[in-house]
Amino acid sequence: MDPDEEYSIHDEDHIGPNTDTSDAELMVEPYPVSDAHSGERDSSCGPSEASINIIKSEYVLSQGDRLDNRSPLKRQAAETHNYRPFKRQKGVVNSEYLELLNSDINDAAHRVCLDDEVDLPASQLGLTQWSSIEKQLLFEALSRLGRYDLPGIVARISTKSEVEVQQYIHILDGAANSRRSNLHRSFLESAEFPAAVELSQQCCHAQEEAADAISFRQERREEQREELKWGAKWDITPSVAREIARRLDNGESDTEDAPHFAQLFHLSNWLGLSERLFMNSSIPGSNWNYVDDKQPSVWATAFDDFYSLAVSVTRRLVQTTLFISMSRIRAKREVRPATRDIVRRKDVEAAVASLGMMANSHEVWRSIARRLRLDVFEDPPDSDGEHVDDEPMAYEEIEEQLSVEPELSDEQVSGKEVLKFAVPPVEDTDGDDADDDDSEQAYDTGIDSEAAQQEVEQQNDEEYEIIREMDEVLHYSSASIPDVRSAKRGLKLRISTERQQEAQADLHDEFASYQAENEMWDILRKKPPMELPKVQSPGPVQRSHLDVESVYPLGRDWATKLAFYEEWETLDNKEGSVSDADDDDDDDDDDDDVDVDIDDDME
Repeated sequence: MDPDEEYSIHDEDHIGPNTDTSDAELMVEPYPVSDAHSGERDSSCGPSEASINIIKSEYVLSQGDRLDNRSPLKRQAAETHNYRPFKRQKGVVNSEYLELLNSDINDAAHRVCLDDEVDLPASQLGLTQWSSIEKQLLFEALSRLGRYDLPGIVARISTKSEVEVQQYIHILDGAANSRRSNLHRSFLESAEFPAAVELSQQCCHAQEEAADAISFRQERREEQREELKWGAKWDITPSVAREIARRLDNGESDTEDAPHFAQLFHLSNWLGLSERLFMNSSIPGSNWNYVDDKQPSVWATAFDDFYSLAVSVTRRLVQTTLFISMSRIRAKREVRPATRDIVRRKDVEAAVASLGMMANSHEVWRSIARRLRLDVFEDPPDSDGEHVDDEPMAYEEIEEQLSVEPELSDEQVSGKEVLKFAVPPVEDTDGDDADDDDSEQAYDTGIDSEAAQQEVEQQNDEEYEIIREMDEVLHYSSASIPDVRSAKRGLKLRISTERQQEAQADLHDEFASYQAENEMWDILRKKPPMELPKVQSPGPVQRSHLDVESVYPLGRDWATKLAFYEEWETLDNKEGSVSDADDDDDDDDDDDDVDVDIDDDME
C-alpha cells in the first residue's frame, strides 16, 4: 500500500515538533482552487477499476488513455499508466525556502519588488513632492509596464495623478535626450542592466521537491479547515453530488441541511464538465488521468464562491436593466403618455453591453476544443467497447460544426467585405539584361562581387556578422550615410563596438546566473548532483561612447510623431441607428417583453 494512503487529515502534520520548521506556515490566507480539484490526491498510482469503467461509458471526448491516437478505446487495468510524473513527493519543509516563497507572495500581492539597496532621495518637481517610496514605485512600474501605460503606472503608485507622472517622465526623457545630443552614451552599459537569471534543470527539480513539501502541508491544513466548515460534504465528489441531488429530488433533505449552492447548480454537471472538458486535455500536464487516478472533485468553498458570483452578477444585471427601462419609459412618456411599464429585450441587451458582459456563450463553447487542446471524435465508441481507429477531428471542423452564425442583412454583409488587391502578373520582356544591370547597380557596394565573396569566406563568423549588419544599414535602410570608405569604416567600428558590448553583457549575465544558482542550492540545503561548471568573474564593465544610433537613428522618438485623436474621433459611425419601430406600445403579444411593475421613484 502506498504510504500516502495511510495519511488522514485528522492526523498530525508529517513534520514533527522537534523540527525547526514545525511552526512554519504560509503567510497568505489559503484559498482553494476554483476549478476542479482532484479528490484524495494521496492515492495509488494506477487508476481504479471504477475510473476505467467511467472512461469506457458515454464518452466522446478522449480521456487520458487516448492521448496517443493509436491507443484503443478499451484497455485493461494493467495497461494503464503506472508512472505519474506529476505526483508530488512528501518531504521536510525548508524554512529558508518558505521564507523566500512568502517574500515572493508579498511582492506579487503588492505588485512591486522593492530593492533595499536602492536609495532614491525625496525631491520636488514644480509643485509636486516625490518621496523615496513613490520614486521606487514609479521606476518599478516603468520597468514592468513601459512609459506609455500611464493609467497602469498611476494605479501602482496610487498617490500621484497622470499629469504628475507624465511630468516626471517628460523630465527624465528630456535629460536623456540632452545627454544623447551631447554625444554621450547612457549612464549604464548593457552589462549593468539586471537580467533574468537562468537555473539548471537539476536546480529546478530540487525546488519542486521543496515546493511539494510546502504544498502538502498547506493543502492538509486547508482540508482541515474545509471539513471544519462544511462537515462531511466539504469535498463534492461525484458520489456526494449524486447523493445531494437524490435527497433534493426526493425531498429527504431540508433546505438548511443541503448546501445552498446545490439548490442552484447541478453539481454532477459541473463535475462532468471538469472531467470531460476543463481537465481532459490531450497534454498530459493538463489531464486529470495523469495527475491522479481519482475523478475530479470540487471543494464546497469553490461552489460557494461560484454561487456568490452568480447571485451578484444577476442582481447587478437586473438592477441595470430596470434602470435602463425606466430611463427609456420616462423619456418616451413625454411624447406618449400611455407608454406601459414593460421591460423589453433591447433593455436587457443594452444592460449587458453597458456592463461589458458577453451576449452569449456560443463563441466560448465553439473554441473550447482548441483552447483546452481536446481530442474530439465524430462517433462515440461502440456499446461493447470495440476498438475504433478514428482520428480526432480537426479544430477547424469542430468550430465549423459548433458555429451558430446569425443571418446578416445586406448592409451588414457589405460592411464585412474585405477588399482584396490583386497583384498584376509580371509580363516577360526582352529587357532582362537591363533589369539585371539595375539590380546590380542598386546593390553595388563598391567592391567587386567575386572579391567580396572571397573576402567574406576568409573572415571569421564575427567579422561576417559585422559586415552583414553594415550592409543592412547601408543598403536596406533610409540612413543618409555617404557611400565612402571613411563612413563605412566608422560604421563598421560602431557595429563592432556594440557587438562587443553585447558579448560583455552575456558574460555578466552568465556570471549572475552562476551566483544565483549557488545561492539557491544553499537555500535548499543541498548539493547539486553534478558539480556546476565554474564561471569566472568578467571583471569591471568596459565602457565606450561609440554607438550606431549616433549615425543611424533607431526611431526611439516614434511617439512624438504620432497624431493624437480624441475618443470621439475614433468612433465608428457606420453603425445604423436603432429604429424605434419595435417600441410600439400596442404590441401586446411580444414574446420578448416582460411585464414588470416599475416604481418611478426607484433609483
